[in-house]
Amino acid sequence: MKNLRNLIVILGLIVLSACSDSDEKIIEEFEDKELSEVMDSFQTKVSEIEIPTALSNNSDSNAQTTATYFNVVKSYGLIFSAFFNVPENATSQRLNLAGRNSATGNTQTYTWSDGTSTINYTVTELVDRFTFAYEIQSPNYSGKVMDGYSLKDESRAELNMYDSSTGGSVLSLKWTFINNTATLDVKSSDGSQFILTANPDNSGNLEIYENNSLSVKCTWTATGNGTLINYETGETFTW
Repeated sequence: MKNLRNLIVILGLIVLSACSDSDEKIIEEFEDKELSEVMDSFQTKVSEIEIPTALSNNSDSNAQTTATYFNVVKSYGLIFSAFFNVPENATSQRLNLAGRNSATGNTQTYTWSDGTSTINYTVTELVDRFTFAYEIQSPNYSGKVMDGYSLKDESRAELNMYDSSTGGSVLSLKWTFINNTATLDVKSSDGSQFILTANPDNSGNLEIYENNSLSVKCTWTATGNGTLINYETGETFTW
């Protein structure tokens, strides 16, 4: 699921964002928030997804495989999350100063640079959601890197990452957070897909698809016991 050029772009964005304020804020009211802060709660929730300690510390090979898969999916969530770090020295321009019930919405563009590459991050507030667009201007690539939306009630977000050579979508992330249960659905344009469900008691399950077919399913309890089913070999493992 890795695209080298896109990961290079991502790493560049993370470096450019390194000087941002790292304080985590839980959004309670949007009206008094800068548009740069509207995804703070998403960042916090992704970082707080965990598996039971008994699972991560289990020496069973299938438990360790499950923990590795979990960490891979969470890392994708954290990579997308890094897009929403706006450095304190970013400049901003606000447009379309319409009412919150207007279809045109409010738009804010944040711009920052390391002297070589420049990031333009645009957030638009609509009636029920915020939309996002990331563009980079650099010697190696100029164009859109990411776009997507998040509902204002924080129950759903969808983000897309774009190929720096073709401009096509190469990686997508769908996020839901309902009744304190989080779902991360990460899909590559090559047909690979991870669907992670994390419950508030740290129990959960993870489905892995290859070529759009279910390949592996891992399920674990709050106490760290679990099952791994390999649909390619027909084997089931428990620990």
